[in-house]
Amino acid sequence: MKQFRLFVNVLAYLTILPLDKDERFTAADFGRFPGMYPLVGLLLGLFLFLFRFALAAPGVPEQAAVILIVTLHVILTRGFHMDGLADAMDALLSHRSREEKLRIMKDPHQGTFGVLAILLDILLKTALIGALFRTGFLPAALILFPVWGRLAACVSSVFCPYARREGGLGQPSVDNAGPREFIEAAVFTAAVSAFFGLACLLAAAFALAWSFGLVFVWRRTLGGVTGDLLGASIELTELASLFFLVMAVA
Repeated sequence: MKQFRLFVNVLAYLTILPLDKDERFTAADFGRFPGMYPLVGLLLGLFLFLFRFALAAPGVPEQAAVILIVTLHVILTRGFHMDGLADAMDALLSHRSREEKLRIMKDPHQGTFGVLAILLDILLKTALIGALFRTGFLPAALILFPVWGRLAACVSSVFCPYARREGGLGQPSVDNAGPREFIEAAVFTAAVSAFFGLACLLAAAFALAWSFGLVFVWRRTLGGVTGDLLGASIELTELASLFFLVMAVA
């Protein structure tokens, strides 16, 4: 029962679903969250797949369908991770000190790099999903790319310290996540990816390797991870794994 309540809390934090957040969990309980991130991704992917199925019935044109799918993905996640990507790009491309970069990520105002990051993220995701439309891999891609992205957030949570001395929203999960959460997320991701065939399993392996590359970047540039960087990990890994799949099957 507690595991279910933990998962409902993860859904409430990471999606637009109107679920009540339970703040009574211990720090160790919050550390369990990252292991459940890929399962949240699977539910998001199933929403996208069912939406694509619904759009096919009235014969919505392909290009419009792709844009609507990407739009639904943004709505379901409240644009939360895109905001993290934008803040991260504003900070990382600023050529400031580590402390200044962390301060920039807390600034509510959006800079040029952040706006461009959101724009490019949407354009690239639309192009990549569109490239898979006629390959036979579209259902698998829609279901799995949110899983691959959230595996990256788990990897960053487990293998990075929290970067802010003053703490933040994601600190309890980052500080208390460990190897168990990583193994849970990795095994789950591998299992659901393998169900759709070798190309998807290879894309999952690529997403995992890419995730560790992001860990190196976060640790080197900022000394760890923040909530914004977890969002950036999701968005960048979704794009990278979709690109890998397109190159593998298109």
